[in-house]
Amino acid sequence: MKSYVLRTEGLTKKYKKVDALSNVSIALEPGKIYGLIGQNGAGKTTLMRLIAGISYATSGTIELFGHVGADGADAADAAIESGAITGTKIDDLSGEKALMAERKRIGCMIEYPSIHGNMTAKDNLKFHRIMKGIPNAEIEMELLERVGLADTGRKKAKDFSLGMKQRLGIAVSLLGSPEILILDEPINGLDPIGVVEVRKLLLRLCEERQITILISSHNLPELYQTATDYIIIHKGEIKKTLTLKELEDNCKRHLLISTDEPEKLVGVLEMALGTSNFIVLPNKSVKLFDFLDEKERISRVLFENGIMVTNLLYEGESLEDYFVSIVGGEGHV
Repeated sequence: MKSYVLRTEGLTKKYKKVDALSNVSIALEPGKIYGLIGQNGAGKTTLMRLIAGISYATSGTIELFGHVGADGADAADAAIESGAITGTKIDDLSGEKALMAERKRIGCMIEYPSIHGNMTAKDNLKFHRIMKGIPNAEIEMELLERVGLADTGRKKAKDFSLGMKQRLGIAVSLLGSPEILILDEPINGLDPIGVVEVRKLLLRLCEERQITILISSHNLPELYQTATDYIIIHKGEIKKTLTLKELEDNCKRHLLISTDEPEKLVGVLEMALGTSNFIVLPNKSVKLFDFLDEKERISRVLFENGIMVTNLLYEGESLEDYFVSIVGGEGHV
């Protein structure tokens, strides 16, 4: 049975009469990197703010580490007024109070890195460590070393490159050893070197510390090199969730073959053509990944073996084309 660190069910956020999010249901497993993909205004930041507790849903539920919060903003406001997380044990809490306590296990960098330009990297970490009530001062240098900023010395953050600022923001979000890391567009605006630096850092955090990472972006090719799973959001709705393998299978170039005799087709591919590099789809069509430049040969071999082909097409999309096909056409690019 799968375990989840985060689940949402029917999450909706309304601003006046506009739905920023509509009936969003997702599930995140531990130790994976989830790419939240969508164009600007799709609802990525709104969803992250709800999960982190910066904003509250109009309706729906959020479950963190097995604790489910009450629906809607009214219940959340009541929990805040009651002083939900003043040293009470999780087991003694329920509903929204328990959810707020579990949010201590989340680190986030949403919209902009939370850093002070006139402070050094170390002073920034010290400031946030004290604000969070974390007593261990040694963690400051540990985190700076982890994100590659240990040698910045007295250099102020305002003089950092954008990539350095992003890495410092990630270091701040790692205070308290979070088990979920939420990063909103951390590679946006970075030069190629900065992008590589952040990517390597995220992969290392996931591999070494088994942190679950939710990272938003509209840069599909970059996320393709980072994420293990993908969540496509458009106009506040989840359009598709899929694994890296499923994404690769959907975008991989292939010959799509359809026939009224799919079982016989599979036999011919294996015996007459000597290939098993294909998959059978639920509708019984076959994706063939070999012989892409030999369409006429495939057609002839199938005909000679008595197979009536009803469809034989080249298929396969770029990552961008696939995204466009999911969200509904070129007008959404």
